[in-house]
Amino acid sequence: MPIDPEDYLAEWERRVAQQTALTTELSERMKRNTATVESRGGEAVVTVDSSGGLAGLRLDERAMRLSPDELASIILDTSRRAQAKVAQQVTEIVNSMYGASSETAYFISNAYHQQFPEPPEDEERDRR
Repeated sequence: MPIDPEDYLAEWERRVAQQTALTTELSERMKRNTATVESRGGEAVVTVDSSGGLAGLRLDERAMRLSPDELASIILDTSRRAQAKVAQQVTEIVNSMYGASSETAYFISNAYHQQFPEPPEDEERDRR
């Protein structure tokens, strides 16, 4: 039985609309995605937005007793950890929407993890 062109076109339009809605939802969820991480010693709390940019910084009084280089190191390390957390959250978002084995989820997740890799666990302590 031949395929009815109108049925084919209607199905294609339905799939395009479904994919558009899914992409719009993904975009909105990713825009709202932020990560907040406290430094290992509690001197700083860093929040980054979905693009990994600094969205907030809170310093504890302990931070004021550090040298400028020590404080800068702690802030950078904490920021990198927050960025890695954003990448992990993006993975969770795309996996929940597209499935962990989908090419779309892999592509987006991999791009974020390459841009924001997990820093070494002892990076902050090594600089002190």
